[in-house]
Amino acid sequence: MKNTIYYSFLMLCLTLFVACEKEDDATVFPTEITNLSTETVVMGNGRDCKIQFSVVPANAWFNHQIGDADCQISLEKTTAESKELYRLIKVEPVLGVKGKYQATIRDLQQSNNYREQCKLVITNNGQTKVSSKPINIVFSGTKLFSFSFLKAHNEGALMQDFQFDVKSNQLTVVSPFISKPQLVASFETNAHKVLVNGVEQESGKSVNDFSSPVTYQLESATGEKASFVVNVSYSGLPVMIIETPNNATIPSKWEDWMKDATITILNPDGTESYSGTTSIRGRGNTTWGYPKKPYNLKLDEKAEILGMPKHKRWSLLANWMDRTLLRNKVAFEMAHATDMAWNPHGEFVEVILNGKHEGNYLLCEHIKVDKNRVNIHELEEEDVDGGYIMELDVYYDETYKFKSAVRDLPYMFKDPDEVNEQQFAFMQNFINEMEASLYDDEKFAQRDYLNYMDIDSYIDWWFVHELARNWEPNHPKSTYMYKDKGGKLHAGPVWDFDWETFTPNNWFVVKDALYYQRLFQDAAFVERVKERWTILKPKFEQIDAFIESEAERIAPSEKMNHTMWPINQTVNRDESMTFVDAVSRMKKAYNDKLSWLDAEIKKM
Repeated sequence: MKNTIYYSFLMLCLTLFVACEKEDDATVFPTEITNLSTETVVMGNGRDCKIQFSVVPANAWFNHQIGDADCQISLEKTTAESKELYRLIKVEPVLGVKGKYQATIRDLQQSNNYREQCKLVITNNGQTKVSSKPINIVFSGTKLFSFSFLKAHNEGALMQDFQFDVKSNQLTVVSPFISKPQLVASFETNAHKVLVNGVEQESGKSVNDFSSPVTYQLESATGEKASFVVNVSYSGLPVMIIETPNNATIPSKWEDWMKDATITILNPDGTESYSGTTSIRGRGNTTWGYPKKPYNLKLDEKAEILGMPKHKRWSLLANWMDRTLLRNKVAFEMAHATDMAWNPHGEFVEVILNGKHEGNYLLCEHIKVDKNRVNIHELEEEDVDGGYIMELDVYYDETYKFKSAVRDLPYMFKDPDEVNEQQFAFMQNFINEMEASLYDDEKFAQRDYLNYMDIDSYIDWWFVHELARNWEPNHPKSTYMYKDKGGKLHAGPVWDFDWETFTPNNWFVVKDALYYQRLFQDAAFVERVKERWTILKPKFEQIDAFIESEAERIAPSEKMNHTMWPINQTVNRDESMTFVDAVSRMKKAYNDKLSWLDAEIKKM
């Protein structure tokens, strides 16, 4: 009897336990997400924000372990976004309150400005979704999107708009001319408040004195702060303002000229130096592929520009890879010290293209046949023996071109760029005969090449390239020669000195280029080199002072230019130097080469 009662009691307890277990096994899932602590959360840069929510019923269960493969809670965006800007990193129960949780969301530092909606979503058994009401996620950081001085807001003070390149907390603009330093700035920002010296700023209205740097303080709604300093510098250089029709992008050198662009050039004091219309397109082969673009100009009418004689054709050299910005200008000056008939002149300018400051450029004379340029006979239809400007370049991209018979050098007709059959044949035969006079031993011994080549020009041209350490003739690239009607072939003008020039070396760089290896086999030619060196060396010694003065003159402009156009290539090996150090290195390399070349010529 006792055993029966015991076993009956045991079965009852077991039944109750199983019943209880079955009741506990009946998992209850959330049917609702409610009681969000806020409808809007503010996110700081790289920071977390927290929101609280409740599930209904309070005893509902769901896997809230973020990172778990079976996690049932997530964020679901209601607006499309190209990349993930923030992430749900943790969900945890609120202690002591059944059914209440806290979610942590973290900014991923992928953007400095966003405002979008999302929902908390619980997925039950991989099927049923329960969503919260929308939550507004708002970035609270401080971001400056744009900063400018607009002519419309600064009447009488500015002659054109200035737009800053907003890449750091140091904003600098080089102004050609400002009649007064009190300026109105225009800006776009996501900051809650913008202050200068504690005074709240209003874009397009607030006036500040920019005769010294001005610090702008940005404050977010959550108290985050950031500052940026605005420097308005005076470059002291002329300014070229270019406007294309409808602000259209300028085509490359391989496309048609863009017509009806306008140019205004301002003197350093703000007065107008020139105004006119032009056609414009890109220039250069390698250089056109760089971030800072070079351009060619073809004025509608001939004009004197910044003291340089009248002509239609001009070039804007970007000098992007040149840390000093000086290499082309210095090489031109070296050529001017020789007796070569003509070499380009150039003036540094600030370029404003379609309202945007593009930095420092060298505006220089384009190589053309003209009384103010290469002063030779302008070829007419019936002419055959001149004048011609020829370019030697491995790009070999002109329409009228040929390879020389002996050296296989790539000759192209540069000016004129179109020739008839007789003109083409004449010049090709002339070059081939010249080469034959050099490389036929009998003719060379008789110095027959003197009938074809203006030797002093070849010697002077060689000095410039050796001293500047210009390798281009070895390819050859950007190498020019010209022939007047009834005349000999002259070396020059010089061109293109921004690539691996004025760098330290103590060896010959162009002694074997073109025809020089053969020429230096002629003892009489060597003697003439020595004679020319004695005459020109004192002039070359003055180039050091020229480098120094030009560097001092463009220093304010260079500072802004380098900020706008940092160099990301290693060509001249001074890219990581300061401007001052790069100029010092250039001067030392030049002076060392001058001393070395002097010693080598004396030993010849």
